[in-house]
Amino acid sequence: MSFAPPRIVPSESLAQEAAAWMARSLQDALASRPRASLALSGGGTPVPAYRALAELKLPWERVDIFFVDERFVPPDHADSNYRLVEDSLLRPLRLPSSQVFRMQGEREDRDAAAREYEATLPPVLDVVLLGMGPDGHTASLFPGHPALEERERRVLAVVGPKPPPWRMTLTLPVLLSARAVLNLVAGEAKRDAVRRALAGDVSLPAARVTNTQWMLDPTAAGR
Repeated sequence: MSFAPPRIVPSESLAQEAAAWMARSLQDALASRPRASLALSGGGTPVPAYRALAELKLPWERVDIFFVDERFVPPDHADSNYRLVEDSLLRPLRLPSSQVFRMQGEREDRDAAAREYEATLPPVLDVVLLGMGPDGHTASLFPGHPALEERERRVLAVVGPKPPPWRMTLTLPVLLSARAVLNLVAGEAKRDAVRRALAGDVSLPAARVTNTQWMLDPTAAGR
């Protein structure tokens, strides 16, 4: 197992570099296709990157927004990834709802919600932004979880170790088939997991997404 060499970016320019990477990847996709898909993650690290991305001039009318994972909470809940992306990217861009494919975390039938989201996904996602927790999880794929072995389903409802426990997540086959994947990681708390993942420790879910460009700030990189 091997990754492209990680990019280590100064903390003060990490958001701008991540936004530029996403913009270039979307432009590459749009050069050969009428529409492009962008799948986004939650968490604190991507928020400044989403704000920076919203300031870039792109043919946004040709970009469809998807989500990597979501907690089973209403879309206006403080823990909602949709709310985070809406506040930092969707509202500034004024994208119409027809271009935004939200995971319906308010649904009571979690498996049905996951299966319906699966039906909305394109065969291959063009651009995916991932993050990583200090335990090495990415999306809502956690160490030791049976979802890591899923090969047929593209979206699953899973129980995670942190509240709120129920989540919806893309599975490894979707992430591994994506055309461009960025793993954006910042913070000293993630340094050990970064080292282990880049060394190929497959007990960490982030290490299993092998088609990833890692972008790290110096604290996550251990420098």
